[in-house]
Amino acid sequence: MKSTLTKHSPIVAALLLGTTAASADVTPQQVWENWLAQMEPFGYEITATETQQGNDLKISDLVMNIDIPEEDATAEMTMPGFTFVDKGDGTVALEMPANYPMVIKFADEYDSGEVKINYNTVGLSMVASGEPGAINYAYSAASVEMSLDGIVAEGEAIDLGEISMSLINAQGNSLISGEELVNSDQDFSADQLVMNVDVQDPEGSGEGAKLNLTFNDVNFESISAFPLAMDPEDFGKAMADGLAFDFGFAHDGLEAAFDTNIDGERMSGTQSAASGNFGFAFDSAGFSLVQNSYDTSVSMQVPEVPFPVSYELGETAIQLDVPLAQSEEEQDFKLAVTIGELAVPDMLWSIADPTGQLPRDPATVSFDVTGTVKIMANIFDPEAMMMMDGEPGELHSVSINDIHVSMVGAELNGSGAFTFDNSDLQSFDGLPRPEGSVELYLTGANALMDKAVAMGMASEEDVMGARMMMGMFTVPGEGEDSLQSTIEVNAEGHVMANGMRLK
Repeated sequence: MKSTLTKHSPIVAALLLGTTAASADVTPQQVWENWLAQMEPFGYEITATETQQGNDLKISDLVMNIDIPEEDATAEMTMPGFTFVDKGDGTVALEMPANYPMVIKFADEYDSGEVKINYNTVGLSMVASGEPGAINYAYSAASVEMSLDGIVAEGEAIDLGEISMSLINAQGNSLISGEELVNSDQDFSADQLVMNVDVQDPEGSGEGAKLNLTFNDVNFESISAFPLAMDPEDFGKAMADGLAFDFGFAHDGLEAAFDTNIDGERMSGTQSAASGNFGFAFDSAGFSLVQNSYDTSVSMQVPEVPFPVSYELGETAIQLDVPLAQSEEEQDFKLAVTIGELAVPDMLWSIADPTGQLPRDPATVSFDVTGTVKIMANIFDPEAMMMMDGEPGELHSVSINDIHVSMVGAELNGSGAFTFDNSDLQSFDGLPRPEGSVELYLTGANALMDKAVAMGMASEEDVMGARMMMGMFTVPGEGEDSLQSTIEVNAEGHVMANGMRLK
């Protein structure tokens, strides 16, 4: 995932790659100041008692306050504290109790409440090294668990149930550097990430939800840059000042089970996957998102269906790249989606196709589209957007690199490309006029329609009408039961199918 941010933000990437901690010394006070600097861009006000104990620094009575302007509220987090221990070799160890309670208090003009969280660790080790401008935190633990300990609203305790998340055999590094920009480069892994949820309606309605989720062999990576004087309410300025983030998560196995009872309807099921990853990145230049999952299996019991609904997926994939920066130059975008090898059990097939007329091979749907656009306005400036006359962007080209659909014995493939004339908004009712063509190839359509008639899903008249319609837009292909079509839009705005003008 790190390549996503470096593609969009080479300056930030260079800063991060150039701040590898050299052989130097840090003191407990410097590490504490570095920790405070990480919180400043997010608007936290921090108070604590600092006590010097020889070369060590003890932090107690730690309170973190932050305003939440959009809610006209404040939040306060209290923690018991920890100790920065000078190890005598230029490094500093962070020591904290194995059981570490935290309290988060919320208050606005009308309500108040608090959430109690327990932070439990086994074998935690965290050591800071490097130099004041670039401190690396190396950490490991046999287990780390955060769990809900209680909720209080308007002075009354609420028994919501259990919510917990834990990491097993975790280890990683976090490099914090920079002055005007607080840069963070983090990478850590764990044998397992486990989430457990068992919540019930505290008013005793019987409604509730259970979730058990386990990821195996997980890895997290992130690169971020936060302006030191960032105003959380001025997102546009923060982006202009270098705000950037790149996050990636990957796993080598997922097991999940859920059971919900909401509005009197119960739904339960299981899900598994062999591997997968998710990531997103953004900066002033663009936004990217990627998601992949492999060998997924799902089984659910849903309301009003007397049998389990299940399916398997060989692959699901999404890739999205969108430019964000204002520019007179054309910028690239991309959207690609794959739903590959979707298979359902014979029991479900038999409901729709009891005589086995249709091929039951796994189905696949995918497409890959790229193109260019011009961003004509600063989309991070609300005032500029309100003052703008017209659309903030222009579409200039689209390339359909691939379209593929295969299911029930039929297959569609296609590709093509179009350019767009933004000076002509009359030919296509306010849309820029396209020019280009797309080639489509379809096999197995006639056999599928014959089977639809045999199954009683369509009449001969319906199929005859569909064949006549296809005859208007297609010509015979090279193979048996194959059709092809060239859909073209010319410079005059005429739409043609295989040379026959449609518009």
